[in-house]
Amino acid sequence: MLKNGDIDFTSFKNLLGFHSNAGTDGIVLVGTTGESATLNKNEKAEIFEFANSNTDIPLMAGVGSSSTTDAIELVECALENDIRECLAVTPYYNKPSQIGLELHYKELSKVGAEIILYNVPGRTGVDLLPSTIEKLLDIRKITGIKEAVNTKERFLALSKIKDKRSDFKLYSGDDPSYVEFMRFKGDGVISVAANIMPNEMKELSNLCFDKNFSEAEKIIKNYQEIFKLLFIEASPSPCKYILEKLSLLENNLRLPLHPLSEVYRDKIYEAFKNI
Repeated sequence: MLKNGDIDFTSFKNLLGFHSNAGTDGIVLVGTTGESATLNKNEKAEIFEFANSNTDIPLMAGVGSSSTTDAIELVECALENDIRECLAVTPYYNKPSQIGLELHYKELSKVGAEIILYNVPGRTGVDLLPSTIEKLLDIRKITGIKEAVNTKERFLALSKIKDKRSDFKLYSGDDPSYVEFMRFKGDGVISVAANIMPNEMKELSNLCFDKNFSEAEKIIKNYQEIFKLLFIEASPSPCKYILEKLSLLENNLRLPLHPLSEVYRDKIYEAFKNI
């Protein structure tokens, strides 16, 4: 954001270049770390269009909403901008039942884009259960899930889902438990930390893809402090502070988000320099 609250497209282009140079495999637009909650639909459309015109990196559109109708409109907007894959967080605040979640995703799947489910109960107040995911497996446009629940029980349940449909993608939504997640037939991570350390997260992913989990576990231990500090205040405030230190953007946010408090700044920057 610029100081006046407008979208900072110059810095956005810098970020796209940063990830292109790092070999990032894909970028999620207007997810939580992309400040989706403080963007309106027209602004999201502008971001979709700008990104599609300024990078060759595969794009995924964030289409989360507490309203199925609004989410459908965002999927349509993504398709209008040639983005074929959408990340759809469970509807938040209104806390739908498992039946409501199933119906929500069935409606999104009819629009034409590929839909990645996104389950993050700590933010939404609702947990998309494996039993509900299984009911969606026959819908080919629903192609995977980003899962932020970080228990072995959940990882095992997802691996059994993958046994039933081998092309159903499993993405970690929790950086600290990423390596453990990958032991359970994971396909990668949609990462917060990769916004500031894309090379390191790519290296970690490659080790996991090669099944070199022992080396990956050693490396990820060194990242646990920075992973924790990236949530010391509401995300993406800590992340944007680091990106400002890297001269990639201006550290401005729209209320109720705000720049990282002064008391945390030295601590997180030291942790970042030590990765």
